Amino acid sequence: MKLKYILPAAVLVSASVLTSCIKDLEVDNINPQEVSDFNEDYIFNKIYGNLVLTGQTGPNGDSDLDDIDEGTSNMTRLIWNLNTLTTDEGHCWWNDPGMPELNRNTWTNSNVMIKALYYRLMFGVTICNFYLENANTDDAATKQKRAEARFMRALHYFYLMDLYANPPFLTKLSSEKAPQIQRADLFLYLESELKDIIGEGGGSEVLADAKTVNYGRADKAAGMLLLARMYLNAEVYTGTARWEDAKKYADMTIGTSYKLCTEGKNGFSAYQLLFMGDNDTNGAQDEIILPALHDGELTQTWGGSLFMIAAPVSENMKKEHLYGNPNDAAYDGIPEADLPLAVRVTGYGTSEAWDIGLRARQQFSKIFFGKNASNASVGENVPYKNTASVGDDRAIFYTSGQKLSIQKESDKNQGLIYMKFNNIHSDGTSGHHAGGQFVDTDYPMLRLAEAYLISAECDARLNGGDCTEAGVERIKALRKRANVKTGNKYDGIGADALNKVTLENIFQEWSREFGFEGMRRMVLVRWNRFAGQDEYKWEWMGGSQAGTKIDARFNIFPIPDSELNANPNIKPNYN
Repeated sequence: MKLKYILPAAVLVSASVLTSCIKDLEVDNINPQEVSDFNEDYIFNKIYGNLVLTGQTGPNGDSDLDDIDEGTSNMTRLIWNLNTLTTDEGHCWWNDPGMPELNRNTWTNSNVMIKALYYRLMFGVTICNFYLENANTDDAATKQKRAEARFMRALHYFYLMDLYANPPFLTKLSSEKAPQIQRADLFLYLESELKDIIGEGGGSEVLADAKTVNYGRADKAAGMLLLARMYLNAEVYTGTARWEDAKKYADMTIGTSYKLCTEGKNGFSAYQLLFMGDNDTNGAQDEIILPALHDGELTQTWGGSLFMIAAPVSENMKKEHLYGNPNDAAYDGIPEADLPLAVRVTGYGTSEAWDIGLRARQQFSKIFFGKNASNASVGENVPYKNTASVGDDRAIFYTSGQKLSIQKESDKNQGLIYMKFNNIHSDGTSGHHAGGQFVDTDYPMLRLAEAYLISAECDARLNGGDCTEAGVERIKALRKRANVKTGNKYDGIGADALNKVTLENIFQEWSREFGFEGMRRMVLVRWNRFAGQDEYKWEWMGGSQAGTKIDARFNIFPIPDSELNANPNIKPNYN
């Protein structure tokens, strides 16, 4: 696998969004043989575009990376695969190259998906370095954009640190082979870099204050939250816990002008608004600190949010109602035109249905349905009935025709379907793509709820395993937003009645709040419930249906064999 385009050919892609209007990530092809001048806007937008776009001409046909299906090379799709399919949350029955090994925790350094994310992240670092070497105008706007480029480089390096531990490290373009950096040293670099660009280092390149730049661009809240996430996992990365620092920056993020999305709209719950086709305008934008921008016409990809929506769905499921059904007895006598939009909506907002590729493992489902859940107790329901039955708006499961447990990996009807993402617009407008395939749903890379959970977890860790009143209030805020009812199936405690929160409660709350958002592996590693332990298991862990211990080396992903062969400075991160 190799980078197909070496900068400065990165100016092949342009997008006018982030300096003008929202979501205008248009692709403008330029012959690399005719490009000689650095175009600041082109490269600046390609930095952000790397989160979603995979090549030069749209969803497929001229990929940034060789040797992998272009749709699979989407950054958010790969992050999701590596952080979800390897855990107690998700499973995929497809036999795409590299997929079965992720499902079974049996990968090697030749795994195509592990390689693809490694090179996608390094590609993003290279684009940032190219921009920073060439955007040298000494004006306020350029300084702010340079701070954003430094943030995006830090975000890419964060994933490299978290996933691969000891990656190559360069902050400038160079024809020399990149040196390797150790994980703890990369942590220190990122800590210093992020503090500087949020204004704590005395430098002149500083991110904008929260919510003072266009939606989609990084601001100080993004820098604070990434710092909080790093500090939360500092013991994994450096050997030294930093709970006080994690709580500090989480609380700082909460203190900005971002706020939880708490008001539903047209029958859709507040939580669901975060993952819908108009989440840039429906109120969710007040919580989403850094989105990977999507537009069905202008940012077409087979990864990203389309993957999250289409991969779990079958053609039969598209005919079902996501939230309500106008034929229910509760709506008798009410003209359909007078019913809430959510009751009238059928389907998931895209013509794509990829035959139930993604399913939930029973360990994830039981976090909502209760530890004693069975096929009989789960029942045969569509999502709006399950959220009501469970007593939690986050329990967006499709259970009809599905078994709770995955006894046979190739049986797509085993494992419940988690339908968190959709492309429906809460105001009743149509999606932007005329053909109905590609989606507008922005993928939340950073959202404020994470700061609430970080603050609560650190509060408990600093106070003997139980939250203080302040920590309880953080969890209570998330559960109130999720409309958690008294008598819910997992702990029976309504949001307002919550008065005690333990670390174990928080462990499960991470999955309820951020399930299927590509974060679970990070949580499991931090809690020592991933590789190298034999107390916590999930189905198909280590290749066994009942789950079996996996070696501690699987807490990180291997640096690809192609990188080791190409660069003698890079040593294997495990044997």
